[in-house]
Amino acid sequence: MKKISILAIILIFTLSLFACSKGNNNGTGGKSTSNADTIVIGLASDWKTMDPARAYEVYANFYFYATYENLYMLEGSELSPKPALAKEYTVDKSGLVYTFKLADGHKFSSGNPVTANDVVFSFNRTMNIKDNASALTKGIAKVEAKDDKTVVVTLTEKDASFLSKITSNAFAVVDSKVVKEKGGTDAVDASTSDKATSYLDGASAGSGPYVLKKWTRNTEMVLEKNPNYKGTINASNIIIKEMPDPNTEIQALEKGEIDVALSIGPDQVKSIKAGGKAKVVSSPTSTISFLLMNNNPNIGKEMANPLVHQAVRYALDYKGFQQLAGDGALLPLSFVQKGFVGAKSRPDNYQNIAKAKELMKQAGYENGFTVPLTAANFNSEGLSWTTIAEKVKEDLAKINIKVEIKTGEIGAVIEDYRNGKSPFLVMHWSPDYFDLSNQLAFVPGDIVGKRANWSPSENPELVKLAEQVKVEIDETKRAEISGKMQDIMAENSPYAFLVQHPKTFAVSSKLEGVAYNDLCKLHLNDLKLSK
Repeated sequence: MKKISILAIILIFTLSLFACSKGNNNGTGGKSTSNADTIVIGLASDWKTMDPARAYEVYANFYFYATYENLYMLEGSELSPKPALAKEYTVDKSGLVYTFKLADGHKFSSGNPVTANDVVFSFNRTMNIKDNASALTKGIAKVEAKDDKTVVVTLTEKDASFLSKITSNAFAVVDSKVVKEKGGTDAVDASTSDKATSYLDGASAGSGPYVLKKWTRNTEMVLEKNPNYKGTINASNIIIKEMPDPNTEIQALEKGEIDVALSIGPDQVKSIKAGGKAKVVSSPTSTISFLLMNNNPNIGKEMANPLVHQAVRYALDYKGFQQLAGDGALLPLSFVQKGFVGAKSRPDNYQNIAKAKELMKQAGYENGFTVPLTAANFNSEGLSWTTIAEKVKEDLAKINIKVEIKTGEIGAVIEDYRNGKSPFLVMHWSPDYFDLSNQLAFVPGDIVGKRANWSPSENPELVKLAEQVKVEIDETKRAEISGKMQDIMAENSPYAFLVQHPKTFAVSSKLEGVAYNDLCKLHLNDLKLSK
């Protein structure tokens, strides 16, 4: 009896150890440092939806590049479009008609083959849903499937940025059969009749390397290998954990609980020692932080005055923002980041407190005023928006503007921003595609212009230049137009562009295949843990 009892105890103990080991390697029960088939990423995302026809957030393509494919996409750290679902394209003499030939062998995670009809459905669905992502489809007249392997896109006017645009999630190709079954439609009334978003928020319908198994907003995302993916996948499982605190990310990385600490800043990387369990990765980005001053007097009040806009810009200490953002930070003159055609830098001597005070006097606010400044509980490449707001408060106090910082959850802050309800706020902008045309969102009457309640009639010259730069193919002429627009907006706009951020993050010393891309952040299927 004693022998049987002892053997039973040993057997139970052994099975318990096996169960614990298995539980720590299933992608949900914790991180095992010996499990090279699961990669865990810590970040602070801004995800609102997983529907490619609706998503328009900075981290959108981080997810969509993992689960969907486009006709053309970005590879590695390169920002030039490369063939993906399409193997080639041609443009007719008018510059309006693009013909794409699809590559063979691509399948959705359902097993359905990718066809031209799926491309047409996806483009039309984004166009007709008329959500934020639909802005990128403006200028498309029609999309047609000539046969199963040929897609023809006709534009309303020449668009120098079209190929760059279609690398973004607005043009991710969905499995039309699956999406239709789940209530999706590409009909002209899709803005009211499409019901597929709730499904797509919990399951992907693409042909990318991974499939979405679970997404709990602000908590966790679990991705699993797509068995039908045509390309190479290194890790079978990806777990993405929401970690708003960058210090928590670093601690988790050093403990081996995560393999990537993506949303950290310059302060956190200082603690990482060479030769340890973690290594630092640095890269330039096109993410810019800016202040928006609402141009509607009923909302912005004193901040709606153009003279106040100018005073704010001259009062800010841009070198100070550059130091906060860390090594590699840049100071663009206005709305065009360094790296885009014709980009200008802000002069070192731009800050001028005396001039700012004079402008305040001309505006009738020599004694200043009090204004609320909204800063979400979020960060731009590791730099907290509240830290940015505190610096703004310090700078504007010198011209008698008393700033009262108001914080809020990122989703709520973005909602008010998109609806043009924010009087004064800290915001950031990361390109949806890498072309100067992307930045035209800041022009009066365009996406961000509307959010600032900035009417085209208030600066018709800027609107006219924007129309020219959209269709101008010659890079020299485009650069000239770009320069004129930057000069105008630096002196006459409801914005103050603060800093262009570098990207600095940390990964496990065992992680391979790390190439940062400004659009999709990391290509998850390229990541690999050495054993």
